[in-house]
Parts: sequence; structure tokens; C-alpha cells
Amino acid sequence: MKWLAQLLLVLLLIFTPLLLLLLYHQFLSGQEQPDNIPQIPTPAAADLPTPTPAFGQFLENVFRNEVSSNTISLHYSLANPAEYGITNAPVTLGTVYSKDSSNSGGSSNNETAGDYFADIYEQLISYPYQTLTKEEQLTYDTLLRSLNLAMKKNASPYLEEELGPTTGFQAQLPILLAEYRFYTEADVRTYLDLLPCIYDYFKGLANFEKEKSAVGYFMNDKSAQAIIDQCLSFVKDPDSNFLISTFEEKLKALGLPAAKQTEYMLENRTALFSYVLPAYELLADAMKGCLGTNKNPYGLCHYDGGKEYYELSVQAATGSDRTIKELKLLLQDAVNSHMAAIANAIAKDPGIYESYLSLSYPETEPQKIMEHLIRASASDFPAVDCQKYEIKYIPESLQDYVSPAMYLIPPMDDYENNTIYINPNPSYNMDELFPTVAHEGYPGHLYQNVAALSNDIHPLRYLLAPSGYDEGWATYVEIYSYRYAGFSEALTSFLGSNQASTLCLYSLADIFIHYDGYTPEQLAGYLENYGFPRAMSDLIYETMLDEPGAYLPYAVGYLELEEAKARAKSLWGNEYSDYRFHEFLMELGPVPFSVIHQRLEE
Repeated sequence: MKWLAQLLLVLLLIFTPLLLLLLYHQFLSGQEQPDNIPQIPTPAAADLPTPTPAFGQFLENVFRNEVSSNTISLHYSLANPAEYGITNAPVTLGTVYSKDSSNSGGSSNNETAGDYFADIYEQLISYPYQTLTKEEQLTYDTLLRSLNLAMKKNASPYLEEELGPTTGFQAQLPILLAEYRFYTEADVRTYLDLLPCIYDYFKGLANFEKEKSAVGYFMNDKSAQAIIDQCLSFVKDPDSNFLISTFEEKLKALGLPAAKQTEYMLENRTALFSYVLPAYELLADAMKGCLGTNKNPYGLCHYDGGKEYYELSVQAATGSDRTIKELKLLLQDAVNSHMAAIANAIAKDPGIYESYLSLSYPETEPQKIMEHLIRASASDFPAVDCQKYEIKYIPESLQDYVSPAMYLIPPMDDYENNTIYINPNPSYNMDELFPTVAHEGYPGHLYQNVAALSNDIHPLRYLLAPSGYDEGWATYVEIYSYRYAGFSEALTSFLGSNQASTLCLYSLADIFIHYDGYTPEQLAGYLENYGFPRAMSDLIYETMLDEPGAYLPYAVGYLELEEAKARAKSLWGNEYSDYRFHEFLMELGPVPFSVIHQRLEE
């Protein structure tokens, strides 16, 4: 479910072991040039004409179809859909793939999706690239790449997975419902009409998992049990469910007549008890019935077509067109480089480990951290007006299942209002929120999204942006933010290299599992070289099985930006500054990395 990932950008800091052991080892070196797939037409260097009306209308049609494919996507993307020509959109969550056409209302919705992709592709390539404006070319490039990957992935429906302990649909939906904004009374009506759809959609998810179970594609029991436990935790105290209180708080803010408020509150409770909670119970029961049917305890490559599917998924998520072989070289080279930087930092300051254990950030309260980062980063990042934001805390019922923090992307036409969620779960160290707030807030996700939308980029390009661009940027600035904490140069380098090398090692582990077919023993043998004990290696293995590819947008996106930065330094010479590079990226907006390198060369 691509739209869900676009709505919620989640920081996956599940574990960050300190990489200090066995620093001296054999380093792999060398990196091949990426083989870009698909080929992007060479943009015109000369001045381009005014926007093409026919192409503009085509993009508007694609955008309207994409953004209104389900009600949550529409509401979170646009506060005022009518201004984009979207009226009377059906209230729906879409459909779940099913081989049985009776579950999808006719022909297989996977076949329907394939036809849709092919039709849009044929229309897109009919427009002469050289006649388009710069902005139109950027949107063309992004859409072309997205369609190519979608058409190829469409051939392997049973490898798709909408459920997962951290980033699965069932984990994110409660937050999406809690944050569903009521701009008008009509939004209340739409929200209430949406709740019954949840039961039908979960029924589709349950049937899909049963189909996967029957053909040997069901997830491992540990992952399934985690999802079952999560569902049961959500429904265990219905009268205190936070979707009651959040609904009533938002409703009161509209100032409707008391009688109307009472009517809506009763309807919300009724729908919650009749559809939403039963949907979670239904899914939990279906998952229980599938326990013990998993036939593959290892990675995706052990399924038919799994290796090809995994590579396509990685390209789609990261925004990088490198092959898996090229990514392994890129990631391993980065691990080697950052491990050497850690060793160098230790040589400069032998007491750096003790300093790490007793870190003291200048601010520890989220609001004050944001204010500090806005001031401290002013000389390195172009100013962006991000004053309207709210920092909230994850409800207790979800704290055991949700990441340490997340940024909720605002509607494109209401981007000034932003929300960051912090998870106060005791297992997460709240004293170390400083880089997390930089990642989610300023100059991370919040900053980057406000910058992109205030630059008036095409909404379709924004909607289709690869998560690797978003997460790569947020990881880049998270590591960059250590310099704003007042630490020594050695400790700053140590912290940044530790974080980068950890993400790269996790990403390599993901590739080893899902592309190379590593067993737990093989992964343990690799990670042992970096000081990982077997228990930690096994935990990493289980995590990668739960969420294939989850870390790659962070690590690969970060490394692609670092490579673009190095290229900018080479091209710009004495005119280079970090400020100018950041300004270049913010003016360009979210695009695949091949486009960033292309624009740098221009």
C-alpha cells in the first residue's frame, strides 16, 4: 500500500548497537557505476516553452485518480479536494488483491492495476519530452520511473505484504484515524462513513492472508503472532479506546450545536464497536488460523520470483537505480569508510566511549530541541517557515508497537500545519531525542516537506516521491545535526559514523537475507566481524524478515545524497557551500536520485 508509506514517514531506530569491536578487518573496495533503469530521456539544455496544456491536463487526471484511490489518501493529501477538481469522491479504502475475482468485484484487481499502469505509460510516452518545461520534465521523469517499476512488480502479488509489526497497515491505521482532521462538518460525515469500510477492507486483508497461506506464502509465526498481539491489544479496552476521545476533541473544536455533537459522538462509538474493533478481531482470528503454515523461514529470494521482486521493491523504495550488486558495494564501502572514521576518532580521543555513554545534549524536551535546531542550522540550511507544528505523544495502547517517532505528512494545500509524534515508551531513551527530532522535524522531514510544497512543485511529483529521497534527507540531516549539539569534533564524527555504519550494516543484512538467501547462521558469521553477539544478530534477522527493505531507504538515500554532495563539490569548486547544496536540493524537490545527478551535471 504505497499511499500509506507516503502518509507516514516512520523513523525505524529499533536498535543501534555501538560498532566498536573488531575495527581492524579486511575492507572491500571499489564500486561500479550504476546501470540506470529505466532510461530517462536527456533533458533539453536550451530554454523551454511555456507549460504544455495537454500534458498538464494529463498530469492532473493521473493525480486525481491516484490521490482519490481511497478516502484516507485523499483526505491526508488535500484539505480542499474541490480546488483540484475532485468532487463527490466515493468513500473507500480501495480493494485488496485476491485471485478469486469474487473478492475484488469482477476481474482480478491485480490485472486491473496492470492495465491501468500500461495505459498511463502509453499516454505518458506519447508526449515529446523536449517540448516540456523543466518542472514538467521532472514530473515526467518521476512518473515514468514509477510506472516502469509498478508494472514489473505487479507480476508477483503474493509477495506483497500490507501487514507488519511496525509499518503494517494495521499498525498505522489507528494513528491515521486519530489524526484525521475535521476542517468542516462534511469531514465528520466522511470519517463516519469510512469506519464501516474498515471492516470490509480488513476482511479483504484476512482473505488475502488465507490465500497466501494456502499457496505457501504466509509470513513466519513470530511476525504473525506479533500482529495478532497488536490487534488484541488495540481492542482489549473498547470503552477507553483513544479513537473515542480524539474524535470528540476534534468534533468539539468545530463548534457544532450540542445536539449535533451528541449525535455524531454516538454514531462514532457505534461504528467503532460495530466495525473497527471487530475488524481487528477478525484479522487476529484469521492470522491465528494461518499459524504454522509458513513454508519459508528465510528471505524473499526463497520464493519463486522473490529475488527479482526484491530488487524492484528496493529500487522503488530507495529511488536509486543501482542494481543489488552495486548497492552491496556502495553499502560495504560506506561501512568501511565510517568504521575507519570511528577508529580515527578513538585515536584522537581514547576516552570517547566514556563520552558516548554519558552524552548530554543541549536540550532534551522536543519543543526546545526544535527551537534550538532552527537557530543553530540557520547558516547551513535556507530558512523555511516551519513555525506551525504540534508535537504529540503516541497513545499508550500503541506504544509497544510503534516506532520511537514519526512525522505525519500534512495535506499539500495545508502544509503549514504539521504534526510530529513521539513515542514515550520507556524502552526508548527520551534523553537522546535530539537527533530524532532533527530527523522528523527541523531540518528533517518537516523542513523538507514544507520547502517542497512552498516551492509549488507539481502535486503528482510530490505524491510519487520515493521514500528513499525523504528518508535519505532525514537521515542526512540527523547525522548532520550532531554538530549542533556542542560536542567535540571527534565525538561528532564518532556519533555520525556510528549511526551511518549501523544503518548500512542493517541494510546489508537485509540484502543478504532477501536477495542472497542467508540463513541466521550465515548472517551471524558476517556480523560477528563487527562485534555483534549472536543474540543481536538473530534479532536483526527476525526484524528484516518482518519488514523487508525497511532500512534501505534510510541508508541508500543517505549515501546517494552524500555522493551527490561530493559531486557538487567537484563541479562547483570554490563556489561550493553546504548552504548552496541544501538550497539546490530544496529548490529541486523530491525526485529519483538519477534526476539529482542529472541536474547537477547541467
